[in-house]
Amino acid sequence: MALVFSVGAVIAIASVVLTVLYGQTRILLTMARDGLVPKAFGRVSKRTGTPVVNTLIVGLVVTVVAALVPLGELADATSIGTLVAFALVNVSVIILRRSQPDLDRSYRVPLFPVVPVLGTLSCALLAVFLGAGTWIAFGIWMVAGAVLYALYGRRHSTLR
Repeated sequence: MALVFSVGAVIAIASVVLTVLYGQTRILLTMARDGLVPKAFGRVSKRTGTPVVNTLIVGLVVTVVAALVPLGELADATSIGTLVAFALVNVSVIILRRSQPDLDRSYRVPLFPVVPVLGTLSCALLAVFLGAGTWIAFGIWMVAGAVLYALYGRRHSTLR
């Protein structure tokens, strides 16, 4: 039984890593197109249409981080980032529905505003239970992102 769980864990970890790699390369591709990060992240292969250089850079960074940071800490870091992102999406839904009620939308939120409020509270509650080290690392990443934006992205962004 231990072997079955071990194989399942390896498959699950591999799928999560591939999902993160895929998502992060596309986020950086979009950010590069806006000028928030260097244009190298926005180059795509003429043959495949994929961001090859971007994928290699992200893959290298993920490899180094995975080799140096314990798995539990990586899981917590991924969790806090995801929870904060989902909480912000829920808050954004509420703000956009109130500030731009006539905006054409391709989806409907059931039981608005109950669902986004509960979503925000759920994410916040789960995030509260993450360790202090996770919160410190998250804070450092947020400050690093703000500094990168202030020094580079703000001047280079086409959308401003």
